[in-house]
Amino acid sequence: MSVTKVTGMMSTGTKGGDIPSASTLVIDTDGDYFDITGTTGITAMTVDAGRRFTLHFDGALTLTHGSSLYLPGATNFTTEANDCLSFIATAANTVRCTGYALKDGGSPVAAGGFTMASEQATTSGTGVTFGSIPAGTKQIIVMLEGVVSGSGDGIGVQLGDAGGIETSGYISTAMHFDDNSNIVAAYSSTAGFFASVNDANDKLWGHITLTLLDAGTYSWIESHTMGISEQDEDRGGFGGGGKSLSGELTQVKVMGVMGATFSAGSVNIMYQ
Repeated sequence: MSVTKVTGMMSTGTKGGDIPSASTLVIDTDGDYFDITGTTGITAMTVDAGRRFTLHFDGALTLTHGSSLYLPGATNFTTEANDCLSFIATAANTVRCTGYALKDGGSPVAAGGFTMASEQATTSGTGVTFGSIPAGTKQIIVMLEGVVSGSGDGIGVQLGDAGGIETSGYISTAMHFDDNSNIVAAYSSTAGFFASVNDANDKLWGHITLTLLDAGTYSWIESHTMGISEQDEDRGGFGGGGKSLSGELTQVKVMGVMGATFSAGSVNIMYQ
């Protein structure tokens, strides 16, 4: 016998008509309980102040936490079919989740976790941009798998907001060491987070971690550890830095430094 956990759900009266999912969900006035159809992510709701209502989701979609759509744990939530969430409109078009009854009996906070983007090949071109990173994201991990850039200048990461990728104002230091643990190169930059100082055709493996320090100033901290493999020796790299954006982060670019062209490997990101 399956048991569904019910937390903070309020009783509801009239079932309204089905509502197709939309980035701005319009809450109808013909009831206080609605089926949400479709899989379009929801970032805001149009609703009168004081309304209490419950949404039953017919499929998987992502609700994005923000200042006008407040979710448990201040984190985004991806629904499953038959999940229910209850809300109150604390002001016009500003809602807060007040309860939930999930299909798996869990919690929206536990269900949030990392979201994985789609892996991108780095076999050509000078950069790969991951866009549509949702509002409220606090951590991003960039993953490199055997990435090769065609120069000795290494791999870099740049951040961007709705105004585009920002190419200045970074504090960044990268170092790498040889197989005898000797520091053999160091590099600093204001044009991006440079995560490796490698020789041409070296393969890069590792993680670049980006963490939101201050949501008010859109300030991010970067750190990385890197394995560098080549024909005659294996080496490693590490470093870190910081950057304040002009707006909320929406995109991350992985690039070959100084316009270097990719020739092998792949990259991906995950975020929460």
